[in-house]
Amino acid sequence: MNIADKMERESRLMGRIADWIEAHGTVLSDRQRSNAYTGARIREIAWCGNTYRIVDVDGMTCQIERL
Repeated sequence: MNIADKMERESRLMGRIADWIEAHGTVLSDRQRSNAYTGARIREIAWCGNTYRIVDVDGMTCQIERL
């Protein structure tokens, strides 16, 4: 397994976790920004007493952060 396979696996896992948190939590905000080159989506979700910020860039989850 090379580094690209590991990165792809990590990205898929983060995407699934983000989808699960969104399905089971309460969406507080959902913002999207885009230009000719890229698109970004930032969601803030309340789940289990915590607030999470999920950042997607070009449809891939890049960051899940507990606030």
